[in-house]
Amino acid sequence: MTAPVHGPVTASVHGPVTAPVLELDRLSVRAAIDGEARTLVHDCTIRVAPGEAVGLVGESGSGKTLSARAVAGLLPEGFSTGGAIRIEDEDLAALPSSRLRDLRARRIGMVFQSPRAHLNPLRTIGDFMTEALVSVAGAKPDAAAARAADLLAEVGIPDPSRRLRQRPGELSGGLLQRVMIASTLAMDPRILLADEITTALDVTTQEEVMAVIADLRRNRDLAMLFITHDLALAGAVCDRVAVMQHGRVIETLRASTMRADASEPYTKRLMAAALPEEERGAGADSTTGAAAPVLAVKDLRKVFSVRSERGFGTDRFTAVDGVGFELRAGSALGIVGESGSGKSTTARIVCGLETADAGTVTVMGDDWSRPARGAAERRRRARVAQMVFQDPYQSLDRRRTVGQTLAEAIGVHRPGLRRAELRERVDALLGTARLDVALAERRPRALSGGQLQRVAIARALAAEPEILVLDEAVSALDVTTQVEILTLLDGIRRETGVALLMISHDLETVRRLCDHVVVMRAGAVVEQGVIAEVLDRPQAEYTRTLLDSIPREGWVPRRRLAAARTTPLPTVATAATRTIRRGDLHE
Repeated sequence: MTAPVHGPVTASVHGPVTAPVLELDRLSVRAAIDGEARTLVHDCTIRVAPGEAVGLVGESGSGKTLSARAVAGLLPEGFSTGGAIRIEDEDLAALPSSRLRDLRARRIGMVFQSPRAHLNPLRTIGDFMTEALVSVAGAKPDAAAARAADLLAEVGIPDPSRRLRQRPGELSGGLLQRVMIASTLAMDPRILLADEITTALDVTTQEEVMAVIADLRRNRDLAMLFITHDLALAGAVCDRVAVMQHGRVIETLRASTMRADASEPYTKRLMAAALPEEERGAGADSTTGAAAPVLAVKDLRKVFSVRSERGFGTDRFTAVDGVGFELRAGSALGIVGESGSGKSTTARIVCGLETADAGTVTVMGDDWSRPARGAAERRRRARVAQMVFQDPYQSLDRRRTVGQTLAEAIGVHRPGLRRAELRERVDALLGTARLDVALAERRPRALSGGQLQRVAIARALAAEPEILVLDEAVSALDVTTQVEILTLLDGIRRETGVALLMISHDLETVRRLCDHVVVMRAGAVVEQGVIAEVLDRPQAEYTRTLLDSIPREGWVPRRRLAAARTTPLPTVATAATRTIRRGDLHE
């Protein structure tokens, strides 16, 4: 293993500097797990200069998030740290508790992967944004509200005054992530800890969020530690990239040349799993044109009643409008588009979790447009079409073992099996999902994210379905685990003939697995066809925009939304300026 190459701290995009904003000096994180003391992070050394972005990449469980949480003081109870954590030369371990709380509140901002998990759904965005300003900075409520509106405008959220009155459920994932970023700016932090902040976002929203952060770094001289499993994104937006494996930083590379400079086999394996589109072949077309489709969707339409933006009454929102496509046995069809484009609603209608207002859904020659009549018909439909969700931990019963979960699914569709037959079938499903049969005795909390998703796939296969619907089933997984799951799914469809309907915001994931693709925007289909033709020679401008938003060498995130700011962001370049702005809060 080569020694980490941190280089001089002068590797900032803003020129030479003398002291880092954040310095981890041989950081270790320890915890007692199952009664045994274990070291989860070993001698982690990372430095981040003012205005610099350092990426922290690696597979799930490599120690990325633990390292960031150690800096923010958010480690779970029972965890301890060793080594040193310094913020602008102040050693956090040497500070009294009151000073430590103040430093973390004012100099460190942390943005998490799932903004909805960190926002109270019953409180308004304004309540969330002003809480720290009033309780920590001592601002008056009116001044805090004005400052919150300015911060929302700074991150490109239109009509900030109205947004402050809304609740989290009324905002999209991309807007909520901007709200989280804006809230971290309230105390003018010096370092931003960004933990997988774009994992659940579509490519255009990801580009918008990263463009916002690029503006903030440029105008505030903001340092950033960017935790991600997306090497292409880290290489595009960071100055340097640190690679973690088994709790250790194994090498640190200059982002612009990391593919050529990587020396560790593990780093090369990560990069091989994340090859850009031009270095991979497109999925082969495994469909048979003469075969009747197992799924035919025609002129599908779904309209919801939603809360009016006026704050009273309701508006009608068209989620799906005239959607149509076909899916054949053994083939894989991807539906792609931005958040809110109608992808998941279409999938839920196919599986009977929503009812269409118009159009037809024909499955194996049966009309599924109307709701199932009774439990017997619901079970019959469930044997034909099964769904795998984005978060397997949430979709699996954490009280049951893997074996119990699979046995229950088998029993629903094949009642009356003897105990030995049931156990044999459970073992067969585990084998199909490429899981060790010993995992049958474990509960979800004892499994990795990739193992959990394999269990979810095995549970869906228990019904021996003709159609497997995958709703963002790999978006939360690291790049190597994604490849493993996609390879597994490709093998399953070729071995069993099951048809795959894949819902995803990741065009490269769809390219890896699917034969055909449907591109949706605002509920309608803008383009569809063989995947190589659509993604290599797109006809629709929207498809070209999606492809342009994918991080690659030389890619720079841009604000594409019409509502984005067209005037320069306010410059916050000096400590004096920051002091004046905080002082204004008390006027």
